[in-house]
Order: sequence, then C-alpha cells, then structure tokens
Amino acid sequence: MNFLLKDDRSGGSLEFDTGTYRAGDGDAYSAAGNVGLPLGDTGFANLSFEYGNAGPTDRSVQRADAAALAAAGNTAVADPAQPWGDPTSEDDLKLFGNFGHGYANGLELYGHANYAGRTSTQGFYYRNPNTRANIFSLDGGRTLLVGDVLDARDGVRDGSAGCPTVAITDDRPDPAALARVFADPSCFSFQEIAPGGFTPSFSGVIADVSAVAGLRRTAANGLTWDASAGYGAHQADFFLYNTVNASLGPDTPRDFDPGLYRQAEVNLNLDLSHAATEMVHVAGGAEWRDERFTIREGEPLSWQVGPYAAQGFVSGSNGFAGFPDYTAGTWTRANAAVYGDIELREPDDDRWTVGGALRLERFDVFGATTNGKLSARYALTGAVSVRGGVSTGFRAPTPGQQNTFNVQSTIDPDTLDLVDSATVPSTFRAAQLRGGRPLDPETSVNATAGVVVDTGPFTLTADYFQVDVDNRLALSQNFTLGADERAQLLSEGIASARTLAFFRFFINDFSTRTRGVDVVSTWTPLALGGATVFSFAMNHTDTDVTNDSDLLGPGDVRAIERGVPETRWNVAVNQRAGRVGLLGRLHYYGSWVDHIDARSARGADAPVLGGRFILDLEASVPLTAAATLAVGGQNVFDTYSDRMDLFAARFGLPYSQFTPWGMSGGYYYARLGYRWGG
Repeated sequence: MNFLLKDDRSGGSLEFDTGTYRAGDGDAYSAAGNVGLPLGDTGFANLSFEYGNAGPTDRSVQRADAAALAAAGNTAVADPAQPWGDPTSEDDLKLFGNFGHGYANGLELYGHANYAGRTSTQGFYYRNPNTRANIFSLDGGRTLLVGDVLDARDGVRDGSAGCPTVAITDDRPDPAALARVFADPSCFSFQEIAPGGFTPSFSGVIADVSAVAGLRRTAANGLTWDASAGYGAHQADFFLYNTVNASLGPDTPRDFDPGLYRQAEVNLNLDLSHAATEMVHVAGGAEWRDERFTIREGEPLSWQVGPYAAQGFVSGSNGFAGFPDYTAGTWTRANAAVYGDIELREPDDDRWTVGGALRLERFDVFGATTNGKLSARYALTGAVSVRGGVSTGFRAPTPGQQNTFNVQSTIDPDTLDLVDSATVPSTFRAAQLRGGRPLDPETSVNATAGVVVDTGPFTLTADYFQVDVDNRLALSQNFTLGADERAQLLSEGIASARTLAFFRFFINDFSTRTRGVDVVSTWTPLALGGATVFSFAMNHTDTDVTNDSDLLGPGDVRAIERGVPETRWNVAVNQRAGRVGLLGRLHYYGSWVDHIDARSARGADAPVLGGRFILDLEASVPLTAAATLAVGGQNVFDTYSDRMDLFAARFGLPYSQFTPWGMSGGYYYARLGYRWGG
C-alpha cells in the first residue's frame, strides 16, 4: 500500500459525527480535526486528532438455562444473562502529526508520529450458579460444590466442617440444605456471592504509538537516498470485572488485573534509487529490525492457586486467568535484510514495463530466506493494458505466537459446556506430546494476471490471483488434557492445569491454496453531465486446505475454508442534484460458516449461513461555502444473518457473531463538517 500523508502548510477542517443503531443502543459520537501549519519558509507541520466514544449494543435473547433458573424462582438472574453485541469503546483518542522541512541543498528532513488509544469492554460467557464446573458444582449440576472453610484453613482434607450436601432438583438447590450452608461460617458456596450466577466483563486498554524520522535527498547525478529510523509499539493491558478466583473461596476479589501484552519494534532503513537511463531504473536498500514481545505478569490474586483448589475450586481470575510470574518475560528477535529491484520500461511511450526484485533476509532465530518477484505490464492500446506477476514470500511467526501462554474459558465442542482451556507454546512438553514443535516461517508462492482499462470516463481493473502457502500458521485443534499431559503441565509449573479441560498451541504443518478474482470499476457517463458516478467492486476468493494436518480438526479446516464469504461485491451511485449530494451503495455478502459452529461437534457438517444484500444510503448538503451536513444509514433495512437457534438456546446468541457486515443491525448517523483555508 502507498499512503500519501497530508502535508498542507495551511488550512484545516473540523468534523463531528454522531449516530445510533435502529435497536436504540450503541450511541456513538466522534470529533475530528486537521490543521496545517508552516515551519519556517519551506517546512510544514500537519496535525490531526480524533476523539470518540461508543456505547455497547445487545442483540441477545435469554439463554434457556437462565430462563429455567428464573422460572424455578431464582430472582437474581439477569435478563439477558449474557449480552451479545458490539463492545463499549471509551476514550477512543487518535493523534497524528506529519512534519517536513526542506533545505537549500536539496536535503529534506521528514518525520511522522502517531498515538492511538482506547478502552474496550465486552461481556464473557454466563456462569450458571448451579452447573458451572469448579465454581458452583463438580458433578454437572446434580449437587452444589460446597467449600469447607476449616479444611482450607488447615490444609487437611478431612471434612471437619461437616458441610451438608446440597442437591439440585429442577434447577433449584435444596433450600434447607442451602440455608444451612449460608448459616454456617465453616461452609461456603459461591451462591452466597453470586446467587444468580455471573457474567465476567473483559476489558482492554489498548495503546499504539509509532514515530519515524528520516533524511532524504536527490543528488545532482539523479541518485536518491533515504535514511530513516522508526519505532512502533502496541500494548494491550487487560482487566477483568465481575468474576472470581474460586480457589480463594470467600476471600476472592471480584475484579482483577491479569497483566498485559506488549509488542515493540525498532526499524532502521536505507533506500537508494537511480534512473540509470530513460529505460532502466534501479533501486535497492538495507533494513534492520528488532522485535520485542513482553508478557507482564498479572496481579498475584489473578493467577495464584488458593487454599480451596484442593477441594476442586478453579484457580485464577475466571474467564481469563492472570499471567503467572513463570510465564512473564520479554522475548526478542532481530533480522537484517538487503534488497534490490530493477525496472525496464519502453523509453518513448511507456508501452511496456518489466520489473524484478530480490530480497535476502536473515533472522537470528530462523536463519536466512531469499524471495523474489517478477512483474510485467503491456499496453495493448492507449486505454487497455495487461499485467501480471509472480513472487515468493514468507511470514515469520511472531515472538508472541512462539511464547504466548494464557488460560481462558471456552466451549467444549462436544457438549457445548463452558470449560477452561489453555494456549501454550508449541515447545511445551505437553504440546510436544501431541505433535508440537518449534515454529517455522510460512512460505508462499503468488501469481497474478489481469487487465486494466482507462478511457477517462470509464475505468476497470480485473485481476486473477493464486496464493499457495506452505507451513501456514494457525492454532491447533483443542486437545483433551490427558492425565500424563496434566502431570506434565503441572511439572512445568502450570498450576492451573488441575482444572483445565483442553489445551492448544500454534502449529504450521499444513498448506493452503487461495484462488480468486478482484474487479474494480468506475463510470462517469458523459451524457449525464458528470454529475453521476457509478462504481463497482467485486471479490471472489476460494481457499482450500491442500495438505491437511493431524493437528487440525475437521471443524478447523471448515473454518479456514468457509469462515468468510467466498463472494462479495458492492455497487454504488454518487449523484449530484443541485446542491445536494446523494450516495447509494448496495453490498452483497455470500454464504459463510460461523467459526464457533464449525469447531463444535458438528464440525464439517456445520450449516452454511445464507448470503445477504445490505444497503447504505447518504445525503449531504452544503450549509455554507465551508460547512456541510450529511445524514445517512448503514444497513438501512436492519438486516441480520440467519438465526442460529442452537446457539440462541445455549448461549443467548441468535445471530452469528462473525457476521461480515456486523451483528448489530442498522446504524443511522449525522455528520457535520467545516473546512477553511488550504
């Protein structure tokens, strides 16, 4: 991608957006601005900001188990017990600055920097107060799990408190036995803290920063050089609310700080280019990069194993356990590369172009890799050209994929019950017992061929592409934790393995082939005076797993191949009618398979969700020479995916959470813009 940054030395703009969903929730607003300022006689500082907030949406229905609890007389159950929708987004702030200054000798100093941060919060799965394993029950909801406070205090499991057995019949615990537990300070049930169950809220404070500074100059002989240094970092600081560390018993907090992930990179680049002749253009350069991935441990109470663990209570902040001290740390990786390319073009009328590029790169972990590209373009007429290319590529696994360890709640694909699962490094012994090994880079071969048409009023690009990927990176299927693997994880210091049901890890021992067509076109009919612009964009992509892996389940393959629509297109009309601007855009999204449904027990037989047409509309009108008001709607007919009745009953989720046009329905907005100068 080639992005052009704003470099205006004057002028500016302000914009305010606000909107809401048709269901009456998800209210959002944002304010944005841009200003260009001079720096000396030739320099500039172009500054932009955006700030906004968005409320949550809820498209859930009441879960069947929560409805049964309420019908049995449990008045503490929320309705809905488990919301589904867009998350809350708070303090969404973006800052960007682009700077430049030219000198008399042709030297140019440039730089840009950005900051983006927000807090995002969304609910997790509902914990049923009768059945949630290792918190409320150990036998699937036949009896409540009752903690013995005396055993926890003494560390001796002899049932010294004599706590009663609380049987559950027709979704209702035995009231007399439960009253005895509540009255006895030596006995404990989490129904004392959360009688209606609970739904954790997962929050992340996200921050992105980057900065680039460089010098460039074109010498008298035509050689252009560009030297730059860049730094970038992404940090996700996690928080979990309304949950428990059950192994701490009645002393558990309800809110936790599980720790953070941080990825940081430093890049040094030198680029050279030179037009050797009118026909030959050469370029090259070198790059050095250092990557650092950090896991900061969570607060101790978010991962510690408390005194009630020996009685079957799960440890760690439930929903997303904190990062223990033994998984925290910083992992680094460095790589250096040199590259070059040559482009040949017909010197008189630019009728044909041929190019080649080569990149040699060495990682301190994976060793060296060499990749190249050949491309060509030929003009059949003044308006029609054909183009094509072949290339090889690679993608190295990140330090995070190599070293991440976390425990979170997930769905048992066979029973659809809520259980705890771990993602572990592929080099953990437990992973190695299931085929895990050190990760290698992905490698790919890419080919494309297409046609370009440009008559002025009409433009069209149509390209066919094929991408073959070997050693593709993905998460393995969930493996049931056997006794030997549980013992192995415990021996590696993973104390939470006592109550884990599954584990998984990153793999890259399978291959895929992706084929498709991209078409983009615009048309401005001269007969309509240039006031009407039609545009069309279409993509059809088909992905097949060509070399399967024993570490992927049928549902994983199904999700890779059909997890997104194979066909998507949109057609739009921009119309000027006097002072009013009108926009209509019709999208089509083809059929797809829900990721979670594909990975359930139905696997490869998971149903295909039907395609949909989605309509967007907008009208804009100038209020003054500088101010414009626009109103519009996205998904104006409030269209949803096919209903998923199984998921509605089990989890309160009537529509796919992976709906490609969003799962919250129609959104309607107004936008006021003001520009000056420039």
